[in-house]
Amino acid sequence: MRAVVLSRLRLQWTRYLMVLAVVAVSAGFMTAALGLSSTLTASMTNDVVAQYKNADAVVTTKTDATSSFSATPQQIDEISRVGGVDSVWAQYSTIAIPSSSTVAADGSAAPVANLPDDPSLLPAKIEQGTFPNSADQALVSESLAEKLKVGVGDTVSLQELAGAPAGDGEAAGQGVGAPSAAKKYSVSGLSENSATGAFASLWLTNDGLTRFSPGQMMGDRPLQAIQLTLDGSANDARIQGLNTDVARILAAGQGEQPELRVITPEQLTEETIDQLAAGSNVLTMFLLAFAGLSILVALLVVTNTLSVLTAQRARELALLRCVGATSKQVRRSVLTEGLVLGIVGALIGVAVVWGLAVVLKASGLISVVTVTVAPRDLLVGFLTGIVLTMIASLGPARRAHGASPLDGLRGSRAADGVPRVRVVLGALILVAGAGTLVLGVAVHEPLLGIAGGLASFLGVVMTARLYLPPLVQGVGRILPGGQPSRLAAVNAARYPARTATTATALLIGVLLVATVLTGQHVARANLLSELDQQRPVDISVPAGAGQVSPDQIREISELDGVLGVKTTDPAAADGAVAQIDAVQSLNTSAAAQLQEKVAGILNVTPGDLQGALLEKASYVSILEVMLAVTLGLLAAAVVVSVLGIASTMSLSVLERVRENSLLRALGLTRRQLAAMIRREALVISLVATIVGLVIGWAFGTLGVMSLVTEDMTVELTVPWAGFLAIILAAVVVAVLASAAPVRRATRVSPVEGMARVD
Repeated sequence: MRAVVLSRLRLQWTRYLMVLAVVAVSAGFMTAALGLSSTLTASMTNDVVAQYKNADAVVTTKTDATSSFSATPQQIDEISRVGGVDSVWAQYSTIAIPSSSTVAADGSAAPVANLPDDPSLLPAKIEQGTFPNSADQALVSESLAEKLKVGVGDTVSLQELAGAPAGDGEAAGQGVGAPSAAKKYSVSGLSENSATGAFASLWLTNDGLTRFSPGQMMGDRPLQAIQLTLDGSANDARIQGLNTDVARILAAGQGEQPELRVITPEQLTEETIDQLAAGSNVLTMFLLAFAGLSILVALLVVTNTLSVLTAQRARELALLRCVGATSKQVRRSVLTEGLVLGIVGALIGVAVVWGLAVVLKASGLISVVTVTVAPRDLLVGFLTGIVLTMIASLGPARRAHGASPLDGLRGSRAADGVPRVRVVLGALILVAGAGTLVLGVAVHEPLLGIAGGLASFLGVVMTARLYLPPLVQGVGRILPGGQPSRLAAVNAARYPARTATTATALLIGVLLVATVLTGQHVARANLLSELDQQRPVDISVPAGAGQVSPDQIREISELDGVLGVKTTDPAAADGAVAQIDAVQSLNTSAAAQLQEKVAGILNVTPGDLQGALLEKASYVSILEVMLAVTLGLLAAAVVVSVLGIASTMSLSVLERVRENSLLRALGLTRRQLAAMIRREALVISLVATIVGLVIGWAFGTLGVMSLVTEDMTVELTVPWAGFLAIILAAVVVAVLASAAPVRRATRVSPVEGMARVD
């Protein structure tokens, strides 16, 4: 039987292309999700290792390696006199806005740190120039030097972002982060860039850092670590002795000072990774959830495809039974076929992800992280593809095992039946989930809403066999187009199990996309409406900007994004002379551009304008990013479902070669045959899309209603533009999915097709 299976795969390989594509997408998605986790972990590891790579021991807090503490210069000096300690580096840092004589400050910040007295402790290698030796010299990273267009000997200007709260002195009205006076430094050298941002962009001497920010003494700045070099190895006995001395010098555990300890850089790296990996694990679980979704859709598609292939080979399998093959051998042949497809498909998917990672790492296009795909990631992705295909093969193998040789030789197929147990169980889950979702809305409990939504989603999928085939048949009957449309409806309804499985695969993707799209749309509309009630003024022109002329009002009113402008009494409570109302859909970039245009018309700076526009825009931007990320992750499931439609249509055409040829012989033209196949795919796509949109809208709306508080009223809204785009995409999907089957069906002549046995 092994030879039969291998020959079948070799001679009929075109029938398995869609299965391979589906398995490859699923295995690749799983590998990519795990690879992203490995990339984040490796990047964090390099971040920590890079900072302390030249130290022998590190002083840090005992409870949390990322917490800060303080130490005075006198304490640092006393630590340097402890026996066995060669040098000490207490690294302080702050943030600055850099500029140069050729490049003005653009508001972007750069990290600034003090240099160690011992140059060997500096983690960044000096590529050009020398180590700074005075308070007016700076070591600049190569990337920042390139941005500022400076080299060794040039001058850079630095403004520190002070942490003074709004309302203090000259910073009033500017909030936290008002820039201090600029200081100029001569560039003594250029340092290497950090691939992960572990190094500072600017290095100053201790005196240079004090000159940069004279309001803070070195002892007032927070520390995350003190690096030490020793005159010998950092064994356990020496580390224990240093712990005692450091605790005495820094008065560990007394007052507000956290408890400190001395450990090796290797130990610090391991602990820091354990702490930071929690966020990575959450992201990994989030990505794995979407990978699991694509696997679920792939399971439906592969099961459907292999079932059709097994049914097509009914005569072949029956003939094998007649010449001596046992039912177990027939079942084993189907499972072997699935195993080979799983191995090949998984290898393709894993290889593509691995190759992409290698290219990205070699090209240096992504420099902020260390692109890594661990062997574990490749293995899990590979096994995912194999297990997926083997599970999908169980149903077809069971049917092949129980098939009658006589029925197979006759070419008959068992009628599709409704899986009563699954449908009844799905209906119960659907009712329970819908009730839980409604209860979550009534009591405004997000956990109930999430649980009810997941259960309802599962119920919708499990009961799809009950409602999708009748809907497909009904829509096919009312679809215009005459006889081809009626034939398409009959073909789609002839094998309801296959039609339901194909439509369900697309239904899952569309339902989730519609849920996310609706949730984002409803949340944005209601959030902005609530903000409009609390802070109705988008842009406010204060009295200090001067009186607004009618010409300026007219110019502002004509700007894109402005709904209206009204002048006010400057003696009012807010002291504004004009208030501008803007559209709600502006993101951060569009809002900033609008504010700049208004400021230009009024001859003021954007910072002189007030109002809630940028705050509202920040929420819009956050929701847009969340929507883009979620839809991007759902794309894998949608791609798999599209491949499922193409696979089903291709196999359906192969199965109906004689039938299509007979229709051609009876007068059906090539164009009508092509229209029939296209409309069959169109009917399945449209039904799955419309059902998914309706249910997804309900899920998304109810989900948002369960998240809001009791005093908020959710306005029902429909993202018509997004839904219309999804429907148009469904039509395009149907046309593309049926392109290859149409070409294959219309190229077969009636005589050739009717002469075929299979």
